[in-house]
Parts: sequence; structure tokens; C-alpha cells
Amino acid sequence: MSTDIKSKTELASLASDLGTMTTELKSDGDSLKSKISSVENYDGIDVVGAGRTLVNNIDNSLTDLDTVSTNIKNYASQVIGFDVDDFNSSDSASDNKLAYEDLFKTDGSAEGNATVIWNFFKYKGLSDAATAGILGNIQAESGFNPGIVERGSGIGYGLIQWSFGRRTALENAARQRGVDPSSLQFQLEYLWEESVDPNSSYGKSLATAGFYDTNSPSDAAYYFHNIVEKSADSYDAIRNNRCRPAEQWYNQLKGTSAGEVGEAITASKTSGWANAASTAATSGLVYTSSSGGYRSSANYTSYTPTSSSSGGYVAPSFPRSTASRNVKIANVDYEKLEAYLEDVKGIAVKLPAGLGSKHTYMGWQCITARASDQYKLIESAGMNFDEQGFGKIGDRYVVATTTTFGNVGDFIDVVQSDGTVIKCIIGDIKSQHDANCNKWGHSNGVDVVEFVVDRSTWYGSSNSVVKFHPEWNKNIDTIINKGNYFDLAQKYPKTVKV
Repeated sequence: MSTDIKSKTELASLASDLGTMTTELKSDGDSLKSKISSVENYDGIDVVGAGRTLVNNIDNSLTDLDTVSTNIKNYASQVIGFDVDDFNSSDSASDNKLAYEDLFKTDGSAEGNATVIWNFFKYKGLSDAATAGILGNIQAESGFNPGIVERGSGIGYGLIQWSFGRRTALENAARQRGVDPSSLQFQLEYLWEESVDPNSSYGKSLATAGFYDTNSPSDAAYYFHNIVEKSADSYDAIRNNRCRPAEQWYNQLKGTSAGEVGEAITASKTSGWANAASTAATSGLVYTSSSGGYRSSANYTSYTPTSSSSGGYVAPSFPRSTASRNVKIANVDYEKLEAYLEDVKGIAVKLPAGLGSKHTYMGWQCITARASDQYKLIESAGMNFDEQGFGKIGDRYVVATTTTFGNVGDFIDVVQSDGTVIKCIIGDIKSQHDANCNKWGHSNGVDVVEFVVDRSTWYGSSNSVVKFHPEWNKNIDTIINKGNYFDLAQKYPKTVKV
């Protein structure tokens, strides 16, 4: 291809065609990746590994396309002196179009954000009634504040109070795109991908219910609640707190829109959004506003943050990673992975006062059941010890806890009462059937964290955890779960120079 392009029309046309092709390829790539993700190994044939390689190739190809598109835009800006995104040679009326980015301008007030939300979904082609139904639900969930965190538990987040797996998918998508997860524009684009696009998992259910076709904003609010939000509100509460506001927004904004909006060239989503949204959509999460927590018919059991007799809260059950355990994850860039974990807020479990004052240990070599997740973690990450004999994966200490704090492979930050943070990864699970073991740990919660060590150097010796780490002598205040090794490690491969 010749780089001697002097015509703005030719360059704009080339950039436009490339942008369209890239968008279509990304859509096809996301669809293919979604299908690949559901494939399992058969009769000893490594279908999953081959599928992962294909997915990586798709991602790399899309990255190359983005690079080419960016280079063309830079050439236009630096050499010819105009912005391709703002140039449209085929439409003389394009100057009257609202720039896509301007669609999201707001003064930050509830009404200002509500107007942006209305205009966005009208731009996407929804009816006035359907859009008003969404507004009624968002008002009930967040008051139109994209940065709000659920009061009390701290679990729900954003416009529709995404939580657990859905919140993780949202935050991962924000990180992939390099934006603040509290961005109103980002959350609206993500909400469309995850829940409102008729081709999404939720969207198909909305279509079946009649959400897109109804002329009643009240009915639309009810459908959106039952399919996307799924709170435990009574019928009267839904009518009063969601359906009535939907009617009010409908009467206030019906017949209005932002007008004609330009193409969203600069707002193309990162490859993988649709797959992440689809995964989150199938997790079966249900919000139970009556208890302030979440429950699920699928990966989650009930989480009811009621006070325990000794203080603190009953902890949630965490979802088991759905990633393959049969693929060895080699050459992980733990520095980059840890940088990611630093930015993750995670799910915090507050312990009753006075627990976790003693740290025990167990030998890593005691794990011998090859079919267990514990053994799969060893096969995937290796069995590595520091000079003191503590088991380590990256810079995190391998520990055993009860499932109150997570599952095998979960990254956890153990926060002591003095604020000291011990960065760990769960390598084994304490059995709550053991004598004197409760949901917090052994000795009725005195032993919350058990460090995994080198059996050959610790057993029969005078070693103890506090011998090497006397600073770990405080009670444990909180344990924060930040996600799972099997889900995250393969996303941070180490670059090997050859």
C-alpha cells in the first residue's frame, strides 16, 4: 500500500473502511472466542489448549488492526493536519451531528446523568418506554451515580450495582480498556454489551419477555428488574421504587433525544468484552435487597451479612473458578499480575474481634490427590519455597483457609489489626468438619491462616511462623479476596527475550 496519500477524501475513506472492518472482525472474534471458551477436552485430546492458542491469535490480530488504524490517524494528524474521526467527506450535513463523545457530557448531577443515560439508549435504538424502564431501575439501584459502592457490604458497584462475578467482569473490562470503572460512558457501553443488547444473554430474555416491544414504561421497568436486577423486593416495592419512577422519566423525556450522533469511532470496545459479559450473565447472580446481600441458583450460595454473636458478619461463599485446571501456566509475569491485584478492591470479609492471633503450618508435600484443585495448582504454578521454607507463588505466601475466604487459587490480602498486609494465595482448604474448626478457622477461629511450608525442613524442627516473621503477631481484622490464579495468571505472560 502506498503511503503517498495526499487526498483527505481518500484517507478518510480508508480510515473509515478500516474502522468498519475492524469493528466487524472484533464482533466476529468475540463470538468465536465465546464459543471456544465453552469447549472442553475430549478423550485426552487437548482441545482447550488449542482453543486458547487460537483465542490469543485472534487477540493479537485485532491488536495489529488497531495499531494500523492508529498509525493512519497519526499520519493524518501529523502530516496532513486533520483529525480523521472528525472528517466525513460523504455527508455534507455531518457538521450538524453531535460528536459521539459529547453524548456523555454531564454536569454530574442525578438529572444530568439520567439525561445522558436516556440519550445513550435512545441512540442505541431503544423505545421511549424501554429506556424509561432502565432509568427507573438505575434510579432505585444507584441514584444515577456510576461511582457508588453498596452501603454496608461494599459489594455492589456502579449504575446497576454490579457485584461478585459481574462486578469483576466490569472491572476487568475497564482495566483492559484503560479507563476508570466509574466512568459513566464506560458503564453505559458495558451495560449495553452485558445486558441490553438484544443479542446478549440478558437481552434475549428481555426480548422474550417483551421488553423491547412494550409501550408501557412501567412494564419495561418490571421486565428489566426481573431479568437483569432480580432483587428480592416485594411486588409493591418494585411498583413504587422502579415502575413509578420509570413512568415519571417517560413523561418528562418522551419524544426527546440528543439528535443525530456521529459514529462511535473512538469508542470501540476492547476485544473480549462480549465474552466477559456473557460469562458474567450466566453466573445466575440474584440481589436480595431485603437482606442486603446476594444469592444465586448457580455458583453462589446465600450471603446474608447479619451480625454474629461475637461481632463481624457471616461471610459469602465465593465462586469456584471455571478456568481449566489441566493446562500448565508457565512463565507468568508476577510483577504485572501483582500490579493488577493492587488495583482490585476485591471482596472484603470482616472477622469478629480477636480472631487469627495464631498462625499454624502444614507441609505442601502432604497434598497428593492428583485430581484435587490443590494438586492442580502445584502442577500449574510449581512447588516453590523461599529460603525460610515458606511456600510461594510469585511473591505471595501459599496458605490454607476455610472457604469463608475463598477457594483454591484465590489471591487474598490478609489484613492485621495494625494494618499490616500479608499477601497470600489459597493453596489448601481447612475442613470445617475438624474438631474445634468453625467457619473462621481451627481452634474456633484462633487459627485462621495456616501457612504452607516445606515439609522436609519444617516437620520435626523448632520452626514456627513467628520465628521468621515476628511482625505477624496481631489479630486478623479483614481478609480481602481479589480473584483466582487460574483465571488471571494466563493473562500476564512473561516476555522472554530470545
